Amino acid sequence: MRLGAPKAGYGGFGGVPSTSPTLSYLTPPPDFSAIPLEVVVSFKSLLKKSSATKEKALQDVLAHEQNRSSDAEGPEEPVIQAYIQLYPRLSIDDSARVRELSHQVLIQLLNSAKKRIAKHLPLFVGPWLAGTFDRDRRVSKAANDGLASFLQTKEKEVAFWQSVQTLALDFARTSLKETPASLSDERSTTKQDSDAKYYRVVGASVCLTLNLLAKGDLDSLKDGLNTYFEADALWSLAKGEDPFVRRSFYQLIRSVLDLAPELLKPRLQQLGRALIADSFKSNQSGSATDFLKALTALTRQFPQVWGTQQHPLQRLEKFVSRGSQGGSDEYWRVLNELLSVLADRFQPPSVEMVSALLGSIRKGISDRLETRPGRQQAFDVYAHVVVLFLLGVVPNTAFVEDNISSLTRQFLHPIPDASTPSPQQPEFLVQAWDALVKHPDAESRKVAESQWQIIVEEFLSRVSNSLPEVSEGYQASQLGVATEGERWFSLVSKFSKTATLSELATASSSRVLQSALNLLLRRNFKPFGCAAILQSAFRHLPDIYHNIDPLSAIFPPGRNEQAKILVMTSSLPYIISDLHEAAADRLEDIWKVLFEASTGIPDREKSISAVKMLISIPSTFKFAQELPDAQQFLLSVWSEFANSKDLAHCWGELAATSLDFNTLTVNSVKTISTTVIALLEETLSRESALNALELVLRHTPESSITGEDLSVRLVTSLLALTEVSDTPIAEKAKGLFQLVQHRPTESLPLARILASQLHEAGPSSLDINTLVDQAVAAVQSGVLPAEDVFPSSVAWQTELAWFLDTPNPSLSLTCSMEGSYLLVQSSEGARKPSPGRDSKGRSSPARMALFTAKLLSSGVELSSLPLEFQLELIYLLCVTDALAADQLALSEENRLWRNIPGQDNDDEILEFTELASKEISGIVASSVTWRDLDMSGETLVERLVNFMLETARGFNAAAFYTAKALATLLQALVKAHGTLARLEDWLTKLGLSRATPDSTFLAAAILVGLNDALTSSRAISTLCARLFSEIPGHSIGSPRTLPSLVLLNLCMAVYDENQIPVEPRKQVLVLQQLTKWTDTPEEMDYKLAAETCKAIARIFPNVREVYGPFWEKSIQYCLWLWGQAAGDDTSNRLPYIYASLKLMQAFRAADDINDDLEDALSEHRKAESAALIALLSVPHDAPATVPSQLVDALLSRAITKLPNVKLDELSDVYQAVASPSRDIQKAAFGLLHRTIPPAQEEISVNVIIEKKPANLPAELLSLLLNAPNLDDYTDEELYQFPAPVRSYLLTWHLVFDAYSKASYRVRSDYTENLKKDDHLGPLLGFLADVLGHALARAIDLDKEGFTPEHVRSYSIDLADSEPAERDMNWLLIHLFYLILKYVPGLFKAWYLDCPSKQTKVAIQSWMGRFFSPLIISDLLDEVTEWSTNQGDLEGETDAEALEIKVNKPVREITASYPVDDDFATIQIVVPQSYPLDPVDVMSVKRVAIKEEKWQSWLKGIKAVIMFGNCSLVDGLMAFRRNISLAVKDQEECAICYSIVAQDKSLPDKKCGTCNHYFHRYCLYKWFHNSGKNTCPLCRNPIDYLGSDTSRRKGGR
Repeated sequence: MRLGAPKAGYGGFGGVPSTSPTLSYLTPPPDFSAIPLEVVVSFKSLLKKSSATKEKALQDVLAHEQNRSSDAEGPEEPVIQAYIQLYPRLSIDDSARVRELSHQVLIQLLNSAKKRIAKHLPLFVGPWLAGTFDRDRRVSKAANDGLASFLQTKEKEVAFWQSVQTLALDFARTSLKETPASLSDERSTTKQDSDAKYYRVVGASVCLTLNLLAKGDLDSLKDGLNTYFEADALWSLAKGEDPFVRRSFYQLIRSVLDLAPELLKPRLQQLGRALIADSFKSNQSGSATDFLKALTALTRQFPQVWGTQQHPLQRLEKFVSRGSQGGSDEYWRVLNELLSVLADRFQPPSVEMVSALLGSIRKGISDRLETRPGRQQAFDVYAHVVVLFLLGVVPNTAFVEDNISSLTRQFLHPIPDASTPSPQQPEFLVQAWDALVKHPDAESRKVAESQWQIIVEEFLSRVSNSLPEVSEGYQASQLGVATEGERWFSLVSKFSKTATLSELATASSSRVLQSALNLLLRRNFKPFGCAAILQSAFRHLPDIYHNIDPLSAIFPPGRNEQAKILVMTSSLPYIISDLHEAAADRLEDIWKVLFEASTGIPDREKSISAVKMLISIPSTFKFAQELPDAQQFLLSVWSEFANSKDLAHCWGELAATSLDFNTLTVNSVKTISTTVIALLEETLSRESALNALELVLRHTPESSITGEDLSVRLVTSLLALTEVSDTPIAEKAKGLFQLVQHRPTESLPLARILASQLHEAGPSSLDINTLVDQAVAAVQSGVLPAEDVFPSSVAWQTELAWFLDTPNPSLSLTCSMEGSYLLVQSSEGARKPSPGRDSKGRSSPARMALFTAKLLSSGVELSSLPLEFQLELIYLLCVTDALAADQLALSEENRLWRNIPGQDNDDEILEFTELASKEISGIVASSVTWRDLDMSGETLVERLVNFMLETARGFNAAAFYTAKALATLLQALVKAHGTLARLEDWLTKLGLSRATPDSTFLAAAILVGLNDALTSSRAISTLCARLFSEIPGHSIGSPRTLPSLVLLNLCMAVYDENQIPVEPRKQVLVLQQLTKWTDTPEEMDYKLAAETCKAIARIFPNVREVYGPFWEKSIQYCLWLWGQAAGDDTSNRLPYIYASLKLMQAFRAADDINDDLEDALSEHRKAESAALIALLSVPHDAPATVPSQLVDALLSRAITKLPNVKLDELSDVYQAVASPSRDIQKAAFGLLHRTIPPAQEEISVNVIIEKKPANLPAELLSLLLNAPNLDDYTDEELYQFPAPVRSYLLTWHLVFDAYSKASYRVRSDYTENLKKDDHLGPLLGFLADVLGHALARAIDLDKEGFTPEHVRSYSIDLADSEPAERDMNWLLIHLFYLILKYVPGLFKAWYLDCPSKQTKVAIQSWMGRFFSPLIISDLLDEVTEWSTNQGDLEGETDAEALEIKVNKPVREITASYPVDDDFATIQIVVPQSYPLDPVDVMSVKRVAIKEEKWQSWLKGIKAVIMFGNCSLVDGLMAFRRNISLAVKDQEECAICYSIVAQDKSLPDKKCGTCNHYFHRYCLYKWFHNSGKNTCPLCRNPIDYLGSDTSRRKGGR
């Protein structure tokens, strides 16, 4: 069966009619009438010209078909038919996306319709297969993926191609017949797009045909191929503009020549014209290599295509001169192959032809698109041409000069601008000269030798004429000679390996070498280019070098003069570079002579450079080691290098070289190591010392740093440097420490380092994190046992004793140990020395505690230690934690941690307390048998509790802090595991019910630690009853009074309110005793006062219904304490102020109190208010502590509840706004914020009565003088909203509180106060800096969540719950709003004077966006409110009120004043950017006022608003005043009986007799009608109107 015939049986694709699709744009559209409605629009859109429209339509069609894929019937037949007709044109569309989608839709239809679409195969198979060759990868992938989905096996693929090959070839042939005009409509398509489509179609046609040659049956395709090759369009592709099409065409020609050359034989004329004529003339960029491949294959089979008119080399000249035309390096290889074929097939060319071809190749090599590898291959082709064609010609002098000598010169001495290319490798020159010298013609050989001698002479001339040292171009000249010498000897060394060129190379090289040596000696080694020639000669031609023996001339035996000259010149490195090989047995003598000369150079840097070169000579290290002067010189260089980082790099290079070449002795290396380690400890030299140490560690033997002391110093220094803030130094130190750590011959003395670093604290101590990291690594690696890395408990306890002193009494407010703090007695004895501190302010016990906590949290198990050591460590950790917590509460600066300027230790203290608590919690969690313990066993917890119980006896600080730590431990145990099962037995065993003064802290620890668990304990109830019985018998001065009272308060704290297990009678007796003490309050110290108030407050709920004088005494005592507070130290007064405030709070909050207490509270209410307000003025220490914050918060709440406070009672409160305490600020601000606005009404009345200007309170203005300076705060500090900044801003809020209820006149007076001393400027400057206007990055209120409600109001209570930075921003935003609302004039003045344009632009846009709409709305509301109550004008009680209309949407105010029966009306328009832009004041209706005066009024109103306080009300009042004064006392005109005439004027003409006024217009009419110039009333003449009358009549 014929392979070309269609076969049935493959997927229904067999037996189809032979027809072909058309690609022309003139193809009629398909019938869309039967297409479903949901896609008919999409199909019609496929006929549109817009690619975007077609893309969207194809996506819709594809989606439609994918949705129908589950339908068993598949796509509708009309859809298939229509799309198959449209598909060929879509597959070649200009848009790659349209082409891709067209293939995807076809594949979807094939998958859905299956065999139903087979009958349409001829219409789509050609475009489909052509699409697989589309140059766009996405398009070709879409077509190929569809094809691969059907042809899943090799058999199917073969069957498919045999089935469709005829159809595919027909489509390819049809495609060739298309033209740009047939494929694209030139009316709507650019030439560029139409050409691109044409080349895409014909390119696909050629590729498809090429593919058919590989996969189809040639026998069945021959007829079709003959027809295909008859197309003229095919042969014109060789000169086409598209490189892809040209490449495809050349590949097709090669394929046909390989598979069926007989197809081309009848068309050799067309083929020759296409490849020989057209291709050579046209641009072959991107296809030159394929063209040459096709031409080579064609020449092999049909050389006659070249014709006989010209030799092929002549035809190649122009083409070759263009180079590879951007092609690959393969171009030159293929050209070489073509030239070989031409030499074999054609007669030898003439010498001129060869010369011309070589010139073309040189021109092609010089093309800028040639790559470096390409140029090298081109030179190989060049040499091949010479060898290939030289034997057939007789080269003359011109030939050699132009084609070989010129390239040799360019190789030796490249000239950048020369037309001859510069070769990089000499091999091709060797081939060319070899061909010349071997030429059979003797004359040609002579020409070659003479040309070579010319080249030698030119080289020697350039050497001898090189510039001297004094010339400006000396360096460049000598480097050029050195480079040329290297090129020369690299070339002649290749000559010497060729038999025909060896003699020529030897003679010329000896001459060059001797000339260079003579010149070098004659000019005192200055021309280092000659020294470089000697170096090149030795390396390339050592035999010739030894024959000349330059070293004997340079270093004559017994003479050192030339060596001293040599070491100071640039020739030295060239002369000594190969000295170890060239000098032989004279090496040591020459080296020592040179070293002595080098060290004698006066210039240190040049001397070091010379020595570096000498010790770099291989095999000379032993000379340096044996020479003492050499060791001494090298040690001095090392010392200088390690001491200074500012030295030139040659110092470091010599140091590194001395190690690299093993020039130093072992003793010298050790000396260097010791020196460098010492320099690491000095700040100024540590960077250079690290560089030196790095060289030592990386290059020296392992034993260079020996001895434990030296190792300890090294490791400590490196670890210290890892902590410095200079990142490069720290990183380098880390790297060097790792080097030391991994030296296999040394073990780090880590235990000794840890002990010394923890037990002694100093400025140079290593950071704790560094020590922890090393300790953890040592334990985990097994280098040290865990016990050895922890600090000594003895040293810890010894150092900790320095800090065990009387605690601050105010801590009794923050700790559950309460009054126990007041019982600690100071230890007597000599003052201990001040403890050492590290660079971060940590004391030795702080370092040990922090180290222990971090070490335990890093994975080192506590259980790995001996039990006794565990007990000691945990005890010390607990006590240190208790001390740290107290320091944190008080923000103390000189306790376990000392604050260093510029850093805050609170975070680290907090971190330590958290770590310590975590470890204690771990121990507690592991004590699962706690409930069943009898506290007499050997578990860690039992031993720890018993040890603490013994240590907590007495009144010293150690006992107290032990008790505090015990209470914390017991609280954790009870919380985790519950109460002890045998608690009562344990308490009885401890004798707690019989607690003595010595066991007060012990009892307090148990009461606090077990607390709620003790409510049912008989021992505790007994203790409580005993204490209630003892108190009435104690006096104020008794030593047992305070301990008993403290324990009583702790006992009462165990029980809930009304649950104290003591009868009320005893409680009343204690209450009577306590209040009896208050009869002599001056005898009670602050400790007893605090505990007394606390006891009364705890007894009060149980006896509040009892009558008696003790309630009034308690209140009076509290008020007395508050009055005494200012005279006591802060730490002393805080406990009793807090206790008394809590007591008064209990009294006020209690229900069902007796009448005595109620009367006492009422009677002392005013005194209480005064005393509380006085407390606001009590001085506060900064910074605030936790106890002071508690007291201030309690006081603030009490102040807030004070009723009926008046402003005149608060003169001393203003300064409290500037308090360092935020709570005191809040309380003072709250008081003034409530009282200032109501007081403004009285102030406004007084201003009117007394006729004196109002003033802001002087105390308030004084606070405005403390404007914050940004330079005083870091960004982090400012974001915390510092108290001084908050005080300043709250003061401004109070200023505007005064504005809020003040009259307009009073506001003006207040504004003058602010303007007088320029108070507003600092606030606006601070605001612009903080809110980002100064940097043109103003805060975005919308993004930050600030609503209009935030802008209009500020709540200090809500703000306190916000982050500090947001609180500050909120207050600033609100103040800016108040500025614009109350003092816009001052703001505008500041804005105009602001020197920063950037700030002004930022503020203007920010204000316009967020504030102006609110301000304008408020102003319009203010006008509306004023319009309802305009009041009387000053001095004018009968002025009419203005009729005001406000139009908010358009920001307009219309004001009308009644005049007679009319209205004088103006309009004020507020701009969007108010108040920066002025308002517009426009006339609506002028009545009774002359135009001139009216306009001046409008300008005046605008000025009042602009230059006053930007108050619209001020402008309206000015308008009202002007118009009312203008019409005041105006009588009616006796003629018209109106005040206003028709021309809007007032009566302004007066009769001299009767004194009545008349309108000018009315008089004129009267005179005109009556014919007389007489007064209408008295009939007397009015003569002075004559001139005016004449003027009115036009002069008649």
